[in-house]
Amino acid sequence: MKLKVGAVILGGIILGNSNIFGTPAIRIPYVCPIGGEKFVDFHIPQCPGNKFVMFKEKFSDAELKKYEKIINGKDYREISKDAGKYYYLGRFYELAKEFSDKEIGEAYYNSYYSDHSENQAVTKEALQKGISYLEKLFEGKKEEIPWKLLNLYAENKEYEKMNKILESVSSKDLQKAANFYYDLTGIELSNGFERFKNKIQDKNDKRMIVNKALEFLQREIAENKKEITEEQLLQQAKLYRELGEKTKIDRLFAKADKKYYKAASLFYMDEPENFLGYVYNEKNLSTSNELTKSINYIDKAIANLDHEIKNPQNSKSYITLKQLREERGDALLIKAEANRRLGKFNKAEKIINSISEEDITRINESMFNEIKQQIKSKNSKVEQYFPPQVVY
Repeated sequence: MKLKVGAVILGGIILGNSNIFGTPAIRIPYVCPIGGEKFVDFHIPQCPGNKFVMFKEKFSDAELKKYEKIINGKDYREISKDAGKYYYLGRFYELAKEFSDKEIGEAYYNSYYSDHSENQAVTKEALQKGISYLEKLFEGKKEEIPWKLLNLYAENKEYEKMNKILESVSSKDLQKAANFYYDLTGIELSNGFERFKNKIQDKNDKRMIVNKALEFLQREIAENKKEITEEQLLQQAKLYRELGEKTKIDRLFAKADKKYYKAASLFYMDEPENFLGYVYNEKNLSTSNELTKSINYIDKAIANLDHEIKNPQNSKSYITLKQLREERGDALLIKAEANRRLGKFNKAEKIINSISEEDITRINESMFNEIKQQIKSKNSKVEQYFPPQVVY
């Protein structure tokens, strides 16, 4: 079975990565305001010769006279040639002595995440200077949540400082705080964009972060006093799985609304709905017990769909009869896949043969044929799933 790897393309036809300001990264011609050098670069360009970073569009004559002295000075010229433009910008801001802690701190923050310097000493210095300046900024504005500072604390493994700030300010935006911890766990597979550069290696640190993510997520759910979303349900389940709390996963799904039965089934299989036959983690495959639970939940989902198909007038949704049949077909496909994984090929074949191709959503047509072939070949194997990559 071949995985059709897709890509999400953002920003049209471009020649490089999107920059940290969210501006499409298109190379355009520039003239350096100091020295007149002509060159082509992305947004926030850097003159190749004198390394001046054009941090704004227009400069006064007085500014250029002052800035020329800075970039020709010893301190600026001694910057490592391996440093990226945002590191140069941060150092320039420091030497100019006219820029705020916020501007300097964010320049070093952007250097850490965007410069991609091979010089580890420069990268480490950018991280530490970013923390230093953003800490000063936070001391003066404690009413704001310092997300950039928190990111850098996480990268530098300063978890105690990070946790202390989040505990004190999280009430202002509990959802973002919960998302911060969840992203930091690194549970989700990367789509090409990652919030954090460094993966947590220490098992105790990882467990602490996972527990924090679970705590903040459950606080968010409790405080919202709204119906739990599918995303929140699955995030809790993934965090419990990371902690080895299988019983709590079972209890979580047992209490879930019936509309989440299919999601529960797919969770126990550890497969994406639109890429059946592929798993999120091939190093930790679902057990026979988990695959049986997957079948139990998809059977419940099918039973609910059968009831709606027989009694469409009682349905609370605006879904059509055709859509209900397609949903049922997709659910049967999941059931066939779970039985294939268990090696119950005769049962899987009966299930998949009971599905009309007309009752499969268009997106799942090719997958239907692939799984049918796998069942016919008595192949119970799965492959690692890789999410479609974001291409800028």
